[in-house]
Amino acid sequence: MMKNEENPSVAVVHLIRKKNGLKPFQAFLQSYHQHPEPYAHDLVLIFKDFELGDDAPYLAILEDTQFVRFDYGGDGGLDLDPYIKVSRTLSYSYFCFLNSFSQIACDGWLSILLSGFEQFSDAGIVGATGSWESSSETDPPFPNPHIRTNAFLIPASLMAKVKFIDVYDKDTARAVESGADGLSRQIKGMGKKLYLADNKGGVWAEEDWPKSRVYRSKNQEGLLVRDNRTQAYEQGDNWTREYLYDLAWTGKPSKANPLKRHKIRHRLRRLFEKKKPLR
Repeated sequence: MMKNEENPSVAVVHLIRKKNGLKPFQAFLQSYHQHPEPYAHDLVLIFKDFELGDDAPYLAILEDTQFVRFDYGGDGGLDLDPYIKVSRTLSYSYFCFLNSFSQIACDGWLSILLSGFEQFSDAGIVGATGSWESSSETDPPFPNPHIRTNAFLIPASLMAKVKFIDVYDKDTARAVESGADGLSRQIKGMGKKLYLADNKGGVWAEEDWPKSRVYRSKNQEGLLVRDNRTQAYEQGDNWTREYLYDLAWTGKPSKANPLKRHKIRHRLRRLFEKKKPLR
């Protein structure tokens, strides 16, 4: 795709992780085709940890889809290191990164993300979800506004200036996302701002994120891109939703984590099932 100032080139980058199997990619691809995007872009697919022949089922469902292939060896680096490698290798004006569990939720989703840069000259990154959460002692204290890396749009020029730490586990990935020297903090340090986009075309400044109904708020009616975290909120009972809302937006969640409660209940059930005598 050729670059020009009026119509900047955009790479929509989706990560296909072999370990996750075919199902998450099928869900993403279905959502990509179900929700048309009028803005011309290249679909860049990262094949992570694939060896010769492993990709056959994926290529079979991609027969009618134009895409640019990018291979990433091994299963390290979570999703962020492959993103970094793509941004350092391919030449585009903007990169829109979507992780393995992302599913597009509305038509014209990319145009909506791009509109954030058209509306606000100080925009540095526009995300599909974001939070004020401070999830670690090494994070800045609440409120800690940051864009979640499941789906976000960023100019290549800014991405090139970000100094990334090595990503090798969930703690380092969290540090890149929400840490004191993470992606969002560095973007703000460059004099730019963070914005969230909703599925109605709205673009929200960070002080208004709790009202956007995009992430862990009301019924997430404004959701632009779904993932496993938004699904956990959608499927949660009232207690779970209240806990997750407080975690993201008040900084004062109950000490009784309903997600852990669910996991403990599940483990206890499996334990009792194993101890049942055979008949």
